[in-house]
Amino acid sequence: MDKDKKKLKADLETIANAMEDTDRMDMDYYLDKETGEVIVLLEEIFRYAEEDQDKVREDLPDWQKEQVKLAQDILFKNPDRYICIPKRPSYEGYNLMVEFAEKVEDELLREKLSIALDGKGAFRRFKNVIADYPDYREKWFKFRDEKMNKKVIEWLNSIGIEPV
Repeated sequence: MDKDKKKLKADLETIANAMEDTDRMDMDYYLDKETGEVIVLLEEIFRYAEEDQDKVREDLPDWQKEQVKLAQDILFKNPDRYICIPKRPSYEGYNLMVEFAEKVEDELLREKLSIALDGKGAFRRFKNVIADYPDYREKWFKFRDEKMNKKVIEWLNSIGIEPV
């Protein structure tokens, strides 16, 4: 245990899901380093926050006004309190599938997964193959979740946080 690390109640699964969301077209995920809350904000909200740094547009609904205030807090008022949750590179997801497939005891399934992981569309094909094997599907999810939790803990440690 590291004395320099801040202990924080953090939802590892929510952070892992944020890391796995690599299609962040118009939004981003932030970790509140004081509360452990994961915040999801649309790019549009950040635009509003940048346009009116000191005030919030009156024509917005109340829920959006609250989000704009939060975005202003993230961008201008307390930027050290928040950190953008990084995306996991897609090759890491692919490597996880390969690592899992290589450990499969069922020879036929191992062969099918190996074929599925070859070339473009590997993620979809892997999911399709594993769906026909409920026991291995469960093992896959457990394996993936354990690896992702480890990744989340490593990231939190790297920013000075010890999850509790």
